[in-house]
Amino acid sequence: MNAQPIQIVNGERLLLVNLNKSYDQSKAEGEYKRADLYEAARKYWYLSKKRADKADFVLGVYKGIVKIVIKPTSDWLPVDVSDGGTMFPKTRYEIEGEVVASSPYLGKSVAAYPFGRGGVVTYVPRDAKLW
Repeated sequence: MNAQPIQIVNGERLLLVNLNKSYDQSKAEGEYKRADLYEAARKYWYLSKKRADKADFVLGVYKGIVKIVIKPTSDWLPVDVSDGGTMFPKTRYEIEGEVVASSPYLGKSVAAYPFGRGGVVTYVPRDAKLW
């Protein structure tokens, strides 16, 4: 099944988070073990807080396809220890938000916006001046 490519709506700023290690909870370990998809998408990201706080939506991506869309209702908050007790050597961030079940981004491909080697977050649009 080929998903349609994502189309950015009205110049929205999107923060894409890579769920490849946490989407399938039967295989997830350590800090990747989460209660549900919302928890997987909102927690424990290394990111630029300054840029992330400007995101209109957070998109949880699994194997290049958007699986969840969250509308932030808070700024990104620093986290030094996971719920399971994992101590992070460098501060990570989490956010509160509302799941947008009717988002036009759900089920779309983000192949045009690769995470890069070992990347776990990416910002769309790519132009840093827009952030």
